[in-house]
Amino acid sequence: MARVMLTGRVTDTQAAALKGYAADVGLPLYQATVRALELGIAALVGGRGAEPAGSDSTAAALPTNAEVEELREAIDRLATRSELTDRLIQRTLYAAGAAYAAALAEPGQGEERLKQIALDADRIFDRQLAKAKADF
Repeated sequence: MARVMLTGRVTDTQAAALKGYAADVGLPLYQATVRALELGIAALVGGRGAEPAGSDSTAAALPTNAEVEELREAIDRLATRSELTDRLIQRTLYAAGAAYAAALAEPGQGEERLKQIALDADRIFDRQLAKAKADF
């Protein structure tokens, strides 16, 4: 087997997934990265000659059901964390908009003032969220 040195870049999310996977299965990050690369290549070529390191057969390049399930669980955990992070960011954005609206509101204590602050906070939130989505 010939060894080839490759350098690659991954997103923060992908790095977190690799680190989480490595911790979950008790592998060093390097070995988890190699395993992810092997499984990824095997998935890309569909068993047409891709061999993981140390393997003598093409069939061994295909991920096992357990490995696929581990990856599925890791992806589910990341998706859940992503949804929770998104909710937290939106709540933070709304709170910041409400604080800004309250700072701009006229002094007073009435119900009408609170309604106006809530309306302004909603507009601020919607505007900022639309700007953030436009950046994607």
